[in-house]
Amino acid sequence: MSFTAAPLNRTALHYACVYDQPKVVTLLIKMNSDVNICDDDKSTALIKAVQFQAEECAMILLQSGADPNVMDASGNTALHYAVYSKNTCTTANLLRHKAMIEAKIKDSLTPLLLALKENNQQMAKFLVDMGASVHATDHHGRTSLMLAAGHKCKGTVRLLL
Repeated sequence: MSFTAAPLNRTALHYACVYDQPKVVTLLIKMNSDVNICDDDKSTALIKAVQFQAEECAMILLQSGADPNVMDASGNTALHYAVYSKNTCTTANLLRHKAMIEAKIKDSLTPLLLALKENNQQMAKFLVDMGASVHATDHHGRTSLMLAAGHKCKGTVRLLL
C-alpha cells in the first residue's frame, strides 16, 4: 500500500520522514506501506529521513526492513547523506543494518572519501574505526591519505598511516 502525491510521486511515508513524524511512520508501516518504494528522484523514505535528520524515523524504517543501500537519482545512499550531514549516530545505525561502508557514489567517493572531501575529521575517524578501507580511491585516483594531506589534517593523516 502506498499513498502517493504529486509532483514527485512521494508517498505519505516519504512526507512523514521529511516532517519527522515517527508515530505516522509506524502507523503507515503497520498499514503495509512499502518501506523501499522510491519517488521520482529514486529516494526512499529512509533517504528522506536521513536527509532531514529524522533519526527516530530512520531507525523505525531500518527495523522494518528498509534497504540502506538503495541509491537515489544522484547516486547517493542513505549512508552518504548521513556522512554529509555529520551524523555519526545515524551512520552507526545504518552500518548496523548492513549499509555498505564501501559504497561509491558517482565521483567514486566512498563514505570515508566523502568525509575527507568535506574535511570532516571526526566522521573520517569514526568510519575508519568502523572498518572503512583507507585504500579506496576516487575518480581522480586520490586515496584517503591524499585527501587528508590536501586538507592539511595532521591528525587524520596520522590515523590513516
